Amino acid sequence: MNVNLYAESAIQNYPAATMNSTHCRQKNNETSSAGKQDSVEISYKGSFAAAFDMDDETAGRLETAMQNADIPALLEEIEKQKGSLPVDGEWHHRRIVDPDGKIYSLTYVESLLRQYQCAEDTIKAYYAEAHRDNLSQGSIADSMNYLSLKYTKFGLLVGSPYYRSDMSEAERQMSLYQEKALLLGGRVTIGDPYALAASGGPINIKDADRIAYQAAQDRIDALISEYKRANGIA
Repeated sequence: MNVNLYAESAIQNYPAATMNSTHCRQKNNETSSAGKQDSVEISYKGSFAAAFDMDDETAGRLETAMQNADIPALLEEIEKQKGSLPVDGEWHHRRIVDPDGKIYSLTYVESLLRQYQCAEDTIKAYYAEAHRDNLSQGSIADSMNYLSLKYTKFGLLVGSPYYRSDMSEAERQMSLYQEKALLLGGRVTIGDPYALAASGGPINIKDADRIAYQAAQDRIDALISEYKRANGIA
């Protein structure tokens, strides 16, 4: 038996979608008629490295794997099994309702933004009373001095009655940052464990991703249901 598989011509003339067991059997018959030789010869002519832009070591490993595989039998088995392979019936409908994936992507991003906006709103509500208190001090300079007395060592050193000794150093620093941001029109940080404690703590990116993923899936599922209903599909 003599099987010659020339990767160079196969890549050029037989895309993966069309290369099948019939082609391999034909190549086998052609080379077998040229002579009786009990060996398997697979010639690549450097095609793997050139066509797929891989290094020689990787190409060598692939060549070894190809030499050890019964390619015609493998392709024949795949062809035989094609009819019984499970097919995701919803894939076709997903392609119809969201052909370019934009609806899915937009829904995912919107969900993430809603989660972060919710966290920001919770933080602002947490510091709302303190913010009103800061504004009541008069000018911005007076308000900034008030923050210093409440949350820095300066307030401790001068014995200010406003110094927040009931807080840890970390909580004082966070309060100073958030209240200063509100006072000066900046953005609060959403990594605030104190303001978000009652709502489960700061956003966990894995949880945020899971929620956004589910929102996107639910949106596509709803569109598929609408499509089926409109077209009388069970």
